[in-house]
Parts: sequence; structure tokens; C-alpha cells
Amino acid sequence: MWALPLLVLFRLQRFALDARRKRRTGAYYAWSAVAALCAAVLLVATIALAYLFYDVGLWWVSILIVGLAVLPVVGLWLVRRVLVPLGWYRAAYAIGYASRPGKDAGAYALCVAAWALGRAPSASGEAWIAARRNTRVPLGDAEVVTTALLAAARDDLETARLLMRSTLMLAESHPAVRELAGEWLACDAAERRAWQELADDAVAARFPASPMTFLLEGIAARELKDEWAPGALELWSRWLIAPYRRVTRTLVEAALRITLEAPKSEGEPAPPVEPQAAELEAAPPERAPLPRAIAAHLAFGGVRATATTFGATVRAWDAALTDGGTHAWLARRAIELDAPLGAVDRALRELTTMVTDDLARVADAARLGAPASHGPIGEALARRLRHGRLDALEDAFNAWIARRDQYVQRGQLASARPPIDEWREFLALKQAYTSAVTAGGPELRRLAFPHAFTTGSNMAAWLWNELDEFSISHAISTWLLEEALAVGDAEAIELGHRNTALRVPTRLDDDFASTLDR
Repeated sequence: MWALPLLVLFRLQRFALDARRKRRTGAYYAWSAVAALCAAVLLVATIALAYLFYDVGLWWVSILIVGLAVLPVVGLWLVRRVLVPLGWYRAAYAIGYASRPGKDAGAYALCVAAWALGRAPSASGEAWIAARRNTRVPLGDAEVVTTALLAAARDDLETARLLMRSTLMLAESHPAVRELAGEWLACDAAERRAWQELADDAVAARFPASPMTFLLEGIAARELKDEWAPGALELWSRWLIAPYRRVTRTLVEAALRITLEAPKSEGEPAPPVEPQAAELEAAPPERAPLPRAIAAHLAFGGVRATATTFGATVRAWDAALTDGGTHAWLARRAIELDAPLGAVDRALRELTTMVTDDLARVADAARLGAPASHGPIGEALARRLRHGRLDALEDAFNAWIARRDQYVQRGQLASARPPIDEWREFLALKQAYTSAVTAGGPELRRLAFPHAFTTGSNMAAWLWNELDEFSISHAISTWLLEEALAVGDAEAIELGHRNTALRVPTRLDDDFASTLDR
């Protein structure tokens, strides 16, 4: 009985925060007023109903009504302030399940259990949570966030970030789960002082706003000197309604010490500093082409290459290997050493191969593309990177579909692997594809897309039709449609629109159980 008004109250509070986040002041005050009115009506109704039962002698019913009314508020506070810090994941699961109104309360319960486990990690606790996660089929955002929190408990923060952000691709959306994921990402970015990352997530409003997220977004805006950064009064107001005020007070004070207005310059402005100037000086221009190329190459050392230094080095090698002075010096050395006929050409070919191999390793380590350079090194490097990355992508997609074929041949479908493993494999492939086509440019993207589209479409159809993994299948189809639009493949675009237009059944649907029993 009380689930619906409490759910409405939670939604109204979230709408108010989202409106304030999007700088819609009028909507913020309107939603806040409606939320306050709803809370007042709920409070009066609860007291009146409890008094009515008490007045007729059913005092135990009055206590039950009051308990049911305050459980969601007290339960959420208890989970955040007591059970999670203590690492009591079983109790967090039980209280989270009981205190979250609405459909599929187990989604939030599973996430807070994994959240609590992060404070006191244990193998038995992870197995307990994973067993409950694996029974929830098909996969949804709660299972992904739970896996991300388990990864964070093992200090695998990179995996946790990837999984948290991947929930945005899933059609199933539990507001409480998404709010928890957004808050975790905001806290993680604030801990790393990745203010731009936090601000980008906030501007896109990709996750529901919680009081903690709202506070950290304001701090990030001040750190970045955004024109919409909150003033001191507003920031302290955000701090006041957010949890963990003792921890965040230092961040607020540091943010308030930042001057938002740029200081006025006096006299002549200082000339702009070229950020890559020092790197470009690694090989002085007065050197001959070959020594200059060697010096530029050795300047990498143990330092991660940038697009600027890498491009300069490739162009230096192309200039050196096509320079007449280099060829003349090699010819003199061949005569001095009494080398056989053709030794110069062979030396140039071997040097080109050796340099290309080394630069390809540098490019792969730094995820760089082949720079625009027409010469023996530039052209060979472009071919090496394009074909090497393309072959690696095709091998990865072939392995993905081969595993599916093995399950089909053995008759192992739903029991083959937990759905979360299928999702993680897709995310790894998507990440590898994105890295390769970003470095390789539009040409590599056009070459890589057909194989990715064929494999991905087959996997999406299998996941939907055979395993009832609707959210995973829809996410794959949506990504393939985005890539089809990027490369301009008309046939793939048409198929992608048909696939993504299908209604995705989720646990929040009234007819979800009947959909699985079809």
C-alpha cells in the first residue's frame, strides 16, 4: 500500500535534483515543492491511519503501519551508514530488499550487498553474491553494477569503471541502481581528481543525480572554473544535504578557494607556450637526416610516445632513408668494407624492416595511428598497423562466434556461461574495436566494420532468440547501428533500425514473466 506513494516521493526528489543539475531553476523549485507536498500528505495520512487503528484498540496494527512507512527511509540510511561500512553484505541485502519500494527490489539489494562486500572483501562473500547474481536471468543493469562493485572490491578499478559505464547501453534501467552507479563513478573521479571526466558525465546527465553526485559535480565545476559553477552558498547547501559531510568538507573548502574569474593581465601578455616544443627539440634540425632520425627515435626511451613525437620520428626516418647523402654514405661504407654488389639496397631494406617493426610496437603501446608520411617507413608502417589491427580484430570476433558454435554443438545454451561473461566479452571486443579504428582512422573502420557487423548480428540474434538475453542483444544491435551510420552502410543501417525497434522486455514490465515463459 505504501510502496506507490514512497516511490512517487523518491522520483520527485530525483526530478528536482536533475532539474537543478540541468540549470532549470524554475523546474527545480516546482519539483521540490511537489515533493515537499507529497511528503507532507504521506506523513499526515500515516499518522491519521495509525491513530485510527490505535483508537479502536488495534495498537499492533498502528505499530506495523508506522514501521512500514518509515522502513524505506530508515532502511536506506541504515544500509549506507551502518551495514555498508561494516561490510555486512547479507544484512545489507536483506534491508536493501525490504526498504526499496517498487518492482524488482532484488536488483537494489544485490547491488548494496556487493557494495558492502567492498569494505570487507572475502572469497565466500563474493561467491554468495555471484550465486544470486547468476540466478537472475536475463542480464540487466543490476547484475552489471554488482559485477563492477565486486571488481572494485578486488581493486580492479579499470574493469569496474568499464562495467559501470556500460550500463548506459542496457535497456533495463532501475533508477536506484543507476543512481548508485553514477555516485560510484563520481566518487571515483573525485578521488583521482579527474574533474573533467566528472563534469562530462554530469553535463550529459547520463546517470540520475544523488545528493553526493550533485555535490561532486558542483566541486568539479569550480575546479574547472565553469561559468555555471555554484557559488559558496549553493555549494555549502549541496554539502549540507549530501552524506559523508566530514569527508567532503575538505573538497568543498578547497573548491571555494578557487577564483572563478580569470585575473586581469597587466602589460604585454606572455607568448603562448607550445606544449610539444620540448619534445620536438629531441632531434636538433642542424643534424644530418640520419643522425636526426636516430636521435628522434632514441628520444622515446621509456617515455610514452605522443602523436606529435611519433609523427615527427616517422617523418625523420622517411627523410633520412630517401636522402641522397645517406645513400652516398652507405655506398662509401660498402666500398670501404669491400661489400658485395647490392649490399646498400639490402641494408636499406633491413633497416626499413627493423625500424618499422619497432615503431609499430611503439604505436600499439600508445594506441597511435600511422602518421601521414609518404616514404619507406611511413607507407610500410601504415600497412603494418592497418593489416595487423584488422587481423587482430577479425581473430577476436571469430573466437567470439566460435565459442557460441561450441555451445550449440554441445547442446549447452543458457548453462554454458553466465550472461555477465557474455557481456564482458562483448565489452572487451567493443573496446578493442574502438581503440583500433580510432588509431587506424576511417579507412580501417570501413574495413573492420563488415566482419564486426556479421558476427555481432549473429550473436545478437542468438542471444535474443535462444537465451532470452534481450538487453545484451539490444545493446549489441544499437552499437552496430551506430557503427553502420558512421561508415554509411545502407543495408546494415536498415537491418539495425529493424533490430533496435523491437520492444525490449525487462523486469520492470508487468508481462515480463509471461515473456520468458513463451
